[in-house]
Amino acid sequence: LRLDDVAAAAGVHKSTLYRQWATKAQLVQDVLLTGELEHYPRVDEGSLAADIEALVRGLVRLFRDPTTVAFVQTRAAADDPALRSGLHELARQDTDFVRLPFERAIGRGELPADADVGMLVELLVAPLLARVAVTGQPVDDEFGRRLASTFLALAASAARS
Repeated sequence: LRLDDVAAAAGVHKSTLYRQWATKAQLVQDVLLTGELEHYPRVDEGSLAADIEALVRGLVRLFRDPTTVAFVQTRAAADDPALRSGLHELARQDTDFVRLPFERAIGRGELPADADVGMLVELLVAPLLARVAVTGQPVDDEFGRRLASTFLALAASAARS
């Protein structure tokens, strides 16, 4: 991804980025440190279904944010090994909150103790990433409702087996 693309996604002129950041790596680091992810709620609605519905609503808002779009697109296209490595680590740290509903569900007995939480996180977040980085389809409330409903049906099926 070029800085032109980041500027367009953020709704600013490219020269604004050049005045503030000498490199793409510096830009990405600053965006992540001050971005929306650090302020995201650690929802606890009392059940896996309610937690997932609340989490997906929050993720839909997050994935509509221009900062998030720029981050995802930059991460997807990063061809600098140092930048790619840093982006992966920051993304891992900043998205640990997505694990919490699954860990609570295991504690409540709603999911088996050996549930693969990492895979559940990937399955929940992947459709959002695909829309932002690949298909360009909207991340809207209707998509969020369908995502939560489909995911909960799959999780319930897996919990029964």
